[in-house]
Amino acid sequence: MKKALLFDYGGTLDTDGVHWSEFFWNAYQHFHIPVTKKNLKDAFVYSERKIPAVIKPDYGLEKTYGTQLSYQFEYLEKENLLSGFAFAIINDMSRYCLNKVLMNIETTKNILLHLELEYKLGLISNYYGNLETVLVETGLKKYFDVIIDSTVAGIRKPDKEIFELALNKMKIEPKNTIVIGDSYKNDIVPAKELGCSTIWINVAGWDEPAEIYSADNIINSIKELNDLLTKK
Repeated sequence: MKKALLFDYGGTLDTDGVHWSEFFWNAYQHFHIPVTKKNLKDAFVYSERKIPAVIKPDYGLEKTYGTQLSYQFEYLEKENLLSGFAFAIINDMSRYCLNKVLMNIETTKNILLHLELEYKLGLISNYYGNLETVLVETGLKKYFDVIIDSTVAGIRKPDKEIFELALNKMKIEPKNTIVIGDSYKNDIVPAKELGCSTIWINVAGWDEPAEIYSADNIINSIKELNDLLTKK
C-alpha cells in the first residue's frame, strides 16, 4: 500500500516556506510602500478576517492577491499609515506576486511529478473557498487525490478534524502519512498529535514557536523533499 503525503498549500507549495505576510512584505519593499513590517502584519490580520466573506469560488490567483492587498491598504489608510493614492498600485503588486508564485509552482510541479509515483498526495489549506480554481489555474490539481479547502469544509487548521477528514477521504492511517507544511502551529503540531509523521519547511514563518518537538524533520526548501524522502 502506498503511503500518503499531506501538503499545505499557502506558504508551502506556492512560496516555498515563506509565510504570506513575509511574501507581501517583500512586495511592499519592492514597490517602496512606506510602512513598517509591524504595520503590514496588522494589515494582514485585518485582511485575512475580511476576505473569506468576499472572495468567490471562481477567483483566480491575481484577483485573490488583489483582494488581499485592497483590504490591507484599507486598513493602512484607516490608520493614517498610507495615502489613498496607493490603491493605484494594487494591480501591479498583484501581478508581481502572481509572477513570483508561478515561478515557484513550476519547481513544485517537478517535485510532485516524482512524488506521485510513490505516494498518495493530499492537500489541506486554510483557504478562501476558491482553492480548486487556483489549483486548476496553476496546473496543480491533477497531482492530488484529495483536496480540502477550509472554507468549503467549514473547519480550519489547527483543528485536527480537518486532518481526519482528509485521511478518511484518502482511506489512509495516520501512521502511514507524512504531513508537510510551513506553519508549525497549524500543520505540524496537530498532525503529530494525530500520529502522523511531520516535515516542517522552516524558512520565514509568522513567528518563532516556543518548541519544535513535533517536527520529525526540518527542511529549508521544498526542493529538499525528494532527497529526504528517499532516505526514509
